[in-house]
Amino acid sequence: MADSNINKARCLRLIHQAINLFKLDLSDLTVVTEAATGYYVLTPLIAALAGAKHVYALTRDSRYGSASTVREHTLALASDWQIDNRLTVLFSRQDERIGLADIVTNLGFVRPLNLSFLNRLKPTVVIPLMWETWEYRPQDLDLDACRRLGIPVLGTNERHPDLQIFRYLGHLALKLLFELEIEVFRSQVAVIGGGEFGIQVSRTLQVAGAEVTQVRLSEGESLHTSQSHKALTGCDAVVVAEHHSREMLIGPNGQISATRLRQLSPGLCLVHIAGGVDRPSVEAAGIPCRPDESAPAGYMSVATDYLGPRPLIDLHAAGLAVGQQLAWARLGGASAREAEAAVLAGCSLAQGFRT
Repeated sequence: MADSNINKARCLRLIHQAINLFKLDLSDLTVVTEAATGYYVLTPLIAALAGAKHVYALTRDSRYGSASTVREHTLALASDWQIDNRLTVLFSRQDERIGLADIVTNLGFVRPLNLSFLNRLKPTVVIPLMWETWEYRPQDLDLDACRRLGIPVLGTNERHPDLQIFRYLGHLALKLLFELEIEVFRSQVAVIGGGEFGIQVSRTLQVAGAEVTQVRLSEGESLHTSQSHKALTGCDAVVVAEHHSREMLIGPNGQISATRLRQLSPGLCLVHIAGGVDRPSVEAAGIPCRPDESAPAGYMSVATDYLGPRPLIDLHAAGLAVGQQLAWARLGGASAREAEAAVLAGCSLAQGFRT
């Protein structure tokens, strides 16, 4: 989806709804986040529309588009919505203006939040994570350095009744299956994945009329067993939705090879949401797969914004609301630990780390 083709009127309405729902008020606060392609172009605009004193949005060239194109689209939308005077797109993580931030998000073009980056932030900065804390990856954020530097970090509760982000995962699987011309209704689908990802995908497909078998890897099940092979036999499609395990699931030295998978179910298709899958071997085995590229284990190949703008708008507005609460606490004199404790006690959107 080209950024210029988004439904701007609907996006603006959804942003204002999210700002009101999560009581997002970034007045007098400076935000550093990313400017990116697709619906991710909206994130800095959410912050600006919520009254941020200024928003600095980092971008760079990627396979999705050039930095200059991202800047053009971001500022065009900001101009349309009359907030361009409070938004600046940055091309360098070394830009000194990053040090003005009260709130820094952990989104793609801001990462990695490593020690050299963190050292350039001011003492009262806060970091809200735009996902739940169990998804934490050390290569993206140096949490130990944050603790040493007194930077509070909290996640966002995606299960909150006003978010329910995981509910979108099943619909994401549906869309990708339809793109593969799998009817879902009366189709036999194996879901590889445990936890909330596997649960939500399985539940939605069952409601849509599919015959679903789930291999719950997060609960100790394996693709090595004859029972799992039985579940994979004769499938119309396999949906890989495993976001906890970093193990190779399908591929050379994985729990099952792509060739063996096709032997069990000739003609099957594969949907990859998350989990260890060796894409070249899947393609070499002649298994049709969606989306076009597979992310490594620990990352999602396609996120819920593939369905439309609402899940991204709601999640990022909620994450910024967690950041707002943290920033108010820090600027009010609380220590990093005190700020985290206060926000966890008073904001149901916030989620802490298990210690």
